[in-house]
Amino acid sequence: MTIKRDKSGRTRTTVGAAIGIALSTGAVVLPATAASAAGISGSLKIITWVNPPAVTALTQIDNEFMKQYPNVHVQLQTAANDQAGYATLLSTSVDSGSADIVTDVNSIQPLPLHATRAALASTQLWAESNAYLPLNKYPWVHAYTKGALQLESYNGTVYGILSGQYQRVVFYNKADFAKYHISVPTTYNQFLSVLSTLKAKGVTPLWLGAGGGAPFYTTDFITQPLMSAVWQPHVAGQNLTTDLQTGSAKWTDAPMVKVLTEEAAIGKYLEPGYAGVSWEGMPSAFATNKAPMLLDGSWDLATVHTDNPKLQVGSFPLPGSNVAADNQPILQPDLNFEILRKSHNIPAALAWLKFFSSKPIYQQYVDITGISPSETGGTYTSFAAQALGKWLGKGTALSTIMPAPTANLGYWDSTTQWGLLQEAVISGSKTPAQAAQLTQSSWKK
Repeated sequence: MTIKRDKSGRTRTTVGAAIGIALSTGAVVLPATAASAAGISGSLKIITWVNPPAVTALTQIDNEFMKQYPNVHVQLQTAANDQAGYATLLSTSVDSGSADIVTDVNSIQPLPLHATRAALASTQLWAESNAYLPLNKYPWVHAYTKGALQLESYNGTVYGILSGQYQRVVFYNKADFAKYHISVPTTYNQFLSVLSTLKAKGVTPLWLGAGGGAPFYTTDFITQPLMSAVWQPHVAGQNLTTDLQTGSAKWTDAPMVKVLTEEAAIGKYLEPGYAGVSWEGMPSAFATNKAPMLLDGSWDLATVHTDNPKLQVGSFPLPGSNVAADNQPILQPDLNFEILRKSHNIPAALAWLKFFSSKPIYQQYVDITGISPSETGGTYTSFAAQALGKWLGKGTALSTIMPAPTANLGYWDSTTQWGLLQEAVISGSKTPAQAAQLTQSSWKK
């Protein structure tokens, strides 16, 4: 089992921030009925990793569930987000059936082009091996979007639910934009104009922390959004992942060279020494107005809000194209829930997922965590929902932009080295053409 190494705020947002948001929303308790609780009893074990916003939300939901199902005792077990902690707990639980509901962030789809056992992520392997309980026949499953269900399906069978997705965008300080008479850019040329205007006024335009072991943040927040805007609209089926795997698209193609050229241009407006600036300090730097714009994911908005509750934040997709419609947020899947076939209390596990999926409880989860919803409809009031505005839940799926890293990739295609290569392009030590050639030379998909 490989835990996602994205250093996202899901593992560093303070519990206090999440609790503060939870208290502002108020607890939602559905009325208990004899029919809904009949025959449902015993213990129910849910496992997840130490992820403060989600743990806060799940703890509250568990307590509300137990009020409706008084004969069920829910145990939420957590472990550290590393190989020795949650990865081991998850693997052990799946093998032994010692948990009823498990969580992870590895979607079942898309499968690798060459779906050998060695290439499959553990979540995909367990779906293929029938470790999860099929959920298709339960009506509450269809509260979720078609796209969310597809991510958690194998051979047409839904094996899990996607709790939501985080979004990668540019966050901006509304007061600064008003102060400098700046309109929100929707195209690449407009964005460069905004950046140059701010720099001319002696302001650091754009903040990104790639230090502290996070060179891949450069790819997460610059390279991949630009690939989505510049390259993806022009490939078959608008699925760049598939074309890169089949070889019909190559890293040396002209659109990728353009991506890297734009990356170098945008990188000139980052804070000095960004590659050594800690990723952990990104939300606080933005909250204390070290830059009017922040390249980040929506998971960090709770920390921004805690550090500066008065800050008015807006957002827009990183513009790489001069066709505004091509510029979209990047959608990054978060927590999935699956019921194990070996569960000792399948009735209670099904009742819990049904309860979680009910509109008021699900809306509560979204507002506490600040995630973007994967259910259809709903009204959301979190700080993240306000900052994302019209973009909430909209964008391009990360899985369609580039294949997930696997052990068989070459040197320059590994997560860390590819990030360092992007930093080299921004610094000018590698040209866009050189970086594209290096990436293609070790590509082994």
